[in-house]
Amino acid sequence: MRRRDTSDVGASALAVVADGFAVFGGFMLATWIRFNSGWVPLIHNPPPRLYFMYGWGAFIATLLFLFLFRWLGLYVRPQVGSFSDKIPRLVRGTILGTLVATAFAFAMNTEPPFSRLTVLISAGVICILVILERWLLCRWERHHARHSTSTHRVLILGTDPIAAHLKRAFGREPRLRAEVVGFVATDRQ
Repeated sequence: MRRRDTSDVGASALAVVADGFAVFGGFMLATWIRFNSGWVPLIHNPPPRLYFMYGWGAFIATLLFLFLFRWLGLYVRPQVGSFSDKIPRLVRGTILGTLVATAFAFAMNTEPPFSRLTVLISAGVICILVILERWLLCRWERHHARHSTSTHRVLILGTDPIAAHLKRAFGREPRLRAEVVGFVATDRQ
């Protein structure tokens, strides 16, 4: 039976909360950019109770995004490797989430309908916010892992160059929280 590390569970929970804030904030920021910033010319007056309508839509879209990110495995910990390896999965998840949220928003058939331009703007804003918060979270996880005690003791079979490479790899990846305690020679001479 695999024991779950509490710091991994905490990092996953923090990622869920941070993603929720990034997605909800991205939709609301896109609404502000579209209707109130003055950067996009308005043809019609904004709908009444604009932020109430878009807030509910953003809340539902946030739940859809979180389920989708979970389905894509973006909350699995510990995450190893460099952050740049995770960017394509985050972008793919954001684009897929935007498509699902858009289909859901237009299926709701609200009056007035959700602005297509707002949805398009939100895709870029959410992508930027999710990548930024995930980068900060990745930095925090690496810092936390470096300064925590190692929880996994590893015994490496063999004393060849591959065993030395494994030892260096465990040392370079602090999020594994592994400590090499020794080598076992497999030669029978």
